[in-house]
Amino acid sequence: MEEKTMGNGSISIRKILGFCAACIAFYIGAGFATMQEVMQYEASYGSQFWVVILVAAAIYVYTNWSFTANGNREKLSRGGDIYTVYCGKWIGRFFDYFSAFFCYMCFIVMCGGANSTAMEQWHLPNGVGAIILAVAAIVTVFFGLNSMLRVLKWVGPAIIILILFIAGVTAVIGWENFSEGLKVVDSHQYKIVQVGEGNPFASGASYGGFVILWFAAFLAEIGGKNKVKEVYLGMLLSTVAIFGAAAICCVSLIANIHTTWNVGIPALVLANQIHPLFAGIFAIIIYLGIFSSACPLLWTGIRKVSVDGTTQYKAITIIGGLLGLTVSCLVPYKGVLNIIYGLNGYLGFILVAFMIVKDIRSYWRKASLKKSKD
Repeated sequence: MEEKTMGNGSISIRKILGFCAACIAFYIGAGFATMQEVMQYEASYGSQFWVVILVAAAIYVYTNWSFTANGNREKLSRGGDIYTVYCGKWIGRFFDYFSAFFCYMCFIVMCGGANSTAMEQWHLPNGVGAIILAVAAIVTVFFGLNSMLRVLKWVGPAIIILILFIAGVTAVIGWENFSEGLKVVDSHQYKIVQVGEGNPFASGASYGGFVILWFAAFLAEIGGKNKVKEVYLGMLLSTVAIFGAAAICCVSLIANIHTTWNVGIPALVLANQIHPLFAGIFAIIIYLGIFSSACPLLWTGIRKVSVDGTTQYKAITIIGGLLGLTVSCLVPYKGVLNIIYGLNGYLGFILVAFMIVKDIRSYWRKASLKKSKD
């Protein structure tokens, strides 16, 4: 049954699942799909990996709740306006421009990552992998936000299901080695690359904060154009799916730590343990993970300078996509990634400070109005 009653109105189960899937697709890029991201942020903390997951999940829930709530309250037609809501005209304008630029640069990084994946896994000529990704992203974004959501609602769950299958099977296979793996990680027997310099709270904050500017305009605009309860529930379901999958990946990575600790694509090693055929399949999963993040990133950058659905929007989508493709083939993307991603982390938490102040003020204003009416 599609429509169910909740509170003062009906909600669409189909739309809730669609928003959930879109959030999953946006969050899961190549880093999560390869499990390298999970290894560095979470599994590297051994018996404390759950602390990282809880901190990151808390940041994810609060920030995305706030983007959705304020986008809906202000009825935003363009997600980038959310920064003015939080920070005022001038600081908000800076965040608006920077986040759009940052997301577009991340799209270029995704093209570079797709190019490298295609070269390493399928031995395709340089540039072919980036062309495939860029064309797919341009076509998807060309038809606007609703079209993009329809595509992403299928991609996100497919990636999660396949990641859970490989992580789940290898976790069961290696379960008897999990306790030993925890001891190995906790004793620092291996020099695993670790975010947070030994502090699981810092790692969780970094992991949760990294995607703040990714989701701001995206969820603010979705919240402004849809029922807030549906977006809330979709986002909360995505939290369970994303961080539940991360926990299972941690168990699998730690149980197989002797073979996963120093490889570039840990998921590929785990897939090979099931069957070599899964290694090839997982390369496709990684590519889908890149695609699912690339589309909203390109869309966010394009929406800053054009209105969704207009002729100008469609033209800039094509030009911006092709420009990003060209840059990704000519410029080493790792250097760009380090600079842009690092700066994004700092600015993300500055934004959180503005968000907390705004949300507290809104809460007290609402409470005061209610008290005066009583």
